Amino acid sequence: MSLRETTQELLRRHGVTLDPSMDEQQLVDEEAITCLVGSAGVEESDAVVEVGPGAGNITELLLSVARRVVAVEKSLRFVPVLLDRFRGATRLEIIIGDALTADIPGHDRLVSNLPYMIGEAMLHRFPRMGFKRASIIVPEGFGEKLTASVGSAGYTKLSHFAQLFYVTSQVCTLPSSAYMPGPSTSTWIVTLTPRASQGRDEYAVRELVLQRDKLVKNALREALIRADVCGTKREARSTLARLRVPDRVMAKSVSRLSLRELLLLDDALSAL
Repeated sequence: MSLRETTQELLRRHGVTLDPSMDEQQLVDEEAITCLVGSAGVEESDAVVEVGPGAGNITELLLSVARRVVAVEKSLRFVPVLLDRFRGATRLEIIIGDALTADIPGHDRLVSNLPYMIGEAMLHRFPRMGFKRASIIVPEGFGEKLTASVGSAGYTKLSHFAQLFYVTSQVCTLPSSAYMPGPSTSTWIVTLTPRASQGRDEYAVRELVLQRDKLVKNALREALIRADVCGTKREARSTLARLRVPDRVMAKSVSRLSLRELLLLDDALSAL
């Protein structure tokens, strides 16, 4: 029985009908799954987090190569499928909840056919998760932003954020036939490998962009302290005055900054 047929039978048994509008496309191509897991560099000693396991096709391979697998599934419809398929799998932990807010235990790798609707929000959570490498499937347009070169027409705020923290690489393009049902857009496998910050100024930028809900003036002050550029709030306020960042920028929330404003702050901090 093919993986597609196995998946169809599992879903039929539990009365699950896939809803493409809810990002429920299941990966049913064994070569694609092998490529996804292989590009994450999973080792026998690794704990791996999988976001959105669905019917568990990727989970099955992960369990054969990793020490431990933590599958985070939001849809209650898929939980009986996973419990049935992996009955007795002692190295699998299923967390029922939203991957954007769930308490996810420490891990070495992250692997995911990432639900499209949470892609950008999940990217902003990744730096706090501390993995050695992530291998994710994303729509082609999203993948192009993650991997765009600085200064190119496709370089965006998303590119800036991703490349502050990671070396981003396209592994391959997947055909729609790799899924059930097929998605309406081409998809890429992309890897994210953490990169060391290039000095205190870049570390300060990282700390700034992670404080998305704060005003720039407050987030920047805190970032300078966290990056050891300044030792006290008084020193940080003095440093901010020297940066001469326009008041209109300082009064914005970090999440509302444009790419041009982010690059302006990059330049200001690198001049310290």
